[in-house]
Formats: sequence, structure tokens, C-alpha cells
Amino acid sequence: MSKDIGKSRLKFGLLTSPVEAVLPQIGMFKKLGFDYVEVGMEEPAATPRILMEQKNEIITALAVNAMSALGHTAYWVGFGSSHEKVRQGWVMEGKEMVRAASELGISLLNFHFYSRFGTVGVTERWRETFMRNFTNSMRELAQFAAQRGIGLMLENVPPENGHPLESLTYFSQVMSAVPALKFHFDVAHAFIENRMKGVKEYLETFNGRLAHIHMHDNHGKRDEHLPLGEGKIDLRKVVRLLKDYQYNRTVTFEVFTSLPDAVHSRRRFEKIWEQTKNP
Repeated sequence: MSKDIGKSRLKFGLLTSPVEAVLPQIGMFKKLGFDYVEVGMEEPAATPRILMEQKNEIITALAVNAMSALGHTAYWVGFGSSHEKVRQGWVMEGKEMVRAASELGISLLNFHFYSRFGTVGVTERWRETFMRNFTNSMRELAQFAAQRGIGLMLENVPPENGHPLESLTYFSQVMSAVPALKFHFDVAHAFIENRMKGVKEYLETFNGRLAHIHMHDNHGKRDEHLPLGEGKIDLRKVVRLLKDYQYNRTVTFEVFTSLPDAVHSRRRFEKIWEQTKNP
């Protein structure tokens, strides 16, 4: 149910809850007026193994409801771990996620730029180790995904609690080293990092590789996942920036308070988009 808003063709979706089965959420999201399902590949109810056990039913439900799907993985995986066997294990798990996405007909899958393990980032040596390991993991996974027709996206994560690695500076280094990666832009995460200036900087830097967007709100201090309008993000400026870069792909409303709040956020976004003139 694509929506032609102004001159852009946006699609709006919701992320499935990993504590509930994916299957019933597909029909539910359709009834709420969304275009696609962002499948959360995460324990306890949606690991790659579980998704593969339900593959035929999920594919049928997507077809019956005329819904497409994207893939979303957990933020806390250890692709940059200095424990090499652990890192290799997560790369193997990442490949299982890619295989599951391929089997489900998903063409875009995300991973997160996340480093908060122990004392990572405390010294320059550990920063270098994390960056090398994370970059190597992304390079291997992006190549593996491309061979299966999957576009791999990297999502920005906010640098909370004194963790400097989750920042535009280090994120940019990974993206430069792995040109096959697409950009998954979480607007609210960028806002935590550097308020509206951060939102603008990420878009200016990666608009040419922008493949997908997460929208939610916060007060600029922590990742609250609030409905749009309940935090401090200037939604009108966000819309203006997106229109400036002629964005016309997918927007997932990653609002965790309630499904009605997610629907309200979508409607608020649509209204502001309609009111904002194209450049």
C-alpha cells in the first residue's frame, strides 16, 4: 500500500517485536495501514532458525497481505570483539541471518555499529582493535550478502555513556573501508549524538548511500523510542532535509510505547511531509 506523498513515493513500516511470533504481526501491521514489515531477527521468538521453520507460512502471509519485508538484527552482536573465536562466531551467525533473509525474499538487512563490550574504547589500542575487527567482519558479511542478492546496511548507534566509538567519525571510517555497505539512518540516534546538527551531518555525509530510515523521538539524552512529537527532534527540519535529498524509499516507525503511538507517528509524519514543499 505505497503512498504517493507529494512527488515522492515513500513506504511506511513497523519493526516486529522479537518476543512475539512474526507471523501474526504481518496481518496486524497491514490492518494498521503499513506497507511493509521489518522483520526483527532476534531472540527469543525470531532467530534465523525459528524464522526458517516458519518460512513457508511467513512468505504466504506476506503475499496474502501484499506486504514486502526488510530485515533487522539485534544491536548488541559482537562483530568487533577482540576475542577472535567470539568474533568469528558472530560472523557465522551473521551469515545465518543473511541466509534467512534470502530465504524469506528480503533484499535489505541491517547490522548496527556497536562497540559497548567491557572497556572497548578506553585506550587507543582497543579502539584500533575494535575498528579493525568490526571492519573485517562487515567486509566479509557484505561480500557474503551480495552473493545472495542481499544489500547489507549499517545503522548508526548513539554514543551514550561516554562511548566515543558510536559516532560519525568512526562510523565514517567503516563505511569508507567497506563501500558495499548501504546506510541505514536512525534519525533519533543521530539526534542523541549531536542534536539536529548531527542529523544534518549524517545525511550530508551518506545521502548517496541512504537505503532506509528509522523514525522515533527522544529528548537528546538517551534512546527513548518515543512517538514523534513527544521529544525534542524537529520533525519539520528532518522532513525538509529528506526532501532536499529527494528521499523516497522506506521509513520504519521504531516507536516502542504502543502500536497506536506508531500509527499516530506515521500520520504526523505524513501530514508534515504533505505540508512541506519540494525543493
